[in-house]
Amino acid sequence: MSRQLHLLLLGNPRFGSTWRYPGVENGPAATLRSVIDAAKTAERGTFDAIFFADTLNYGPDAAWPHKSTEDFEPFTTTAALTRETERLGLVVTGSATFQAPYHLARQLISLDHLSGGRAGWNVVTSFAQAAAANFGGAGVLAHDERYRVAGEALDVVRKLWRSWGPDTVVEDRVAGVYNDPARIRVPAHEGEFFQVRGPLGASPSAQGHPVIFQAGSSVAGRAFAARNAEVVFTGQGDFERGRVFVSQIHDEARSFGRVAAPLVTPSLGFVIGATDAEARQVEETIFEHFIPEHQIGWLQEVDIDLTGADLDAPVPLAAFAESTQTHQTALAGYRALATQGNPTLREFLFRTVTAFGARVVGSPERIADEIERWFTGRAADGFILGPSGIPGQLETFVDHVVPILRRRGLFRHEYAGRTLRSHLGLPESFPLGEKSQRKPSVALH
Repeated sequence: MSRQLHLLLLGNPRFGSTWRYPGVENGPAATLRSVIDAAKTAERGTFDAIFFADTLNYGPDAAWPHKSTEDFEPFTTTAALTRETERLGLVVTGSATFQAPYHLARQLISLDHLSGGRAGWNVVTSFAQAAAANFGGAGVLAHDERYRVAGEALDVVRKLWRSWGPDTVVEDRVAGVYNDPARIRVPAHEGEFFQVRGPLGASPSAQGHPVIFQAGSSVAGRAFAARNAEVVFTGQGDFERGRVFVSQIHDEARSFGRVAAPLVTPSLGFVIGATDAEARQVEETIFEHFIPEHQIGWLQEVDIDLTGADLDAPVPLAAFAESTQTHQTALAGYRALATQGNPTLREFLFRTVTAFGARVVGSPERIADEIERWFTGRAADGFILGPSGIPGQLETFVDHVVPILRRRGLFRHEYAGRTLRSHLGLPESFPLGEKSQRKPSVALH
């Protein structure tokens, strides 16, 4: 089978200054409509999944005046989307730092059943002090320790998902026995960070259990992804860095004894127009409406303090910490952006909104060319696409870029299966390698 491109949509509808853009409706009801419309459009384009990032705080205090409040929690948002979509994968972000493994395991397998086997979990390690203040206020763990906690949390979640095997349910109506207790696996986990008895009261889903995503590019994060992830979300800003990252992930995955390396899907921001010139005009509209002060507030979370700096002077590199215990990859990525082309601070801040990962501005052909270059050059297995926030951008991508990718033989014309694992070309993941004899989950429509 030939290699197939994977496309996922970043589903968060309100980020940065998007609430100011022309044509954007604000408020909870409008936000929900925009999420549903985006999911349906992505499904029409046969995308693999919609992906929801998440943070467990409202952001740094300095960003509050400029941030919209419609920041829906991803589990309930995707639960709503199970009624609005039939094939599109639903990937949620859950913190292994602050969210208990038992709750995560239960929520995720429930979402997997409700969607008919379309769920994925983006495992993150929360680094913001503002988030720690919402969970007991004990402070943020050191960078590498967060990954140790995440490794154990993921281990617990997987054990809980294995509580019920494919032969646990007997459903003997005459004897009044629904399941065989001897076939229930009780994790009884006693670890360094977690003590969880279990079991979880849920059988395997149509795809076994949710697909594991992870976004980590630091040394510790990359090792975690290479060992555990089935899909790696990353923010490589250029083609060569993307190729190096894919090679590193593959090498490290082999070092852990994995037969199949994880898929690598960098973020790709795009601004699209009928022509390159029209796309640049859309870019100008975005630039006119972005709020520099909002970005200054957010950058404080990765130890970049630009408070009071002249927006029209060169970027003061002295404001960048040499190292951080928060988000090491972000700090390095922002430093690289600040040194490309000697931008003013205002220009740099705009780049941080739109170009932490790869980015392309142009016509459908230009965007398709860039996607093909990364894919065929082994710098990516696919992309998590971030539209600019201007209404109509996603629809234009689906109507004009997707057909080009299909004509070039890079992307599917229709879904071949119904589960997220099927879309991604991943094997069904049943407990302990067993094949389920149970009826598949039934999505609620």
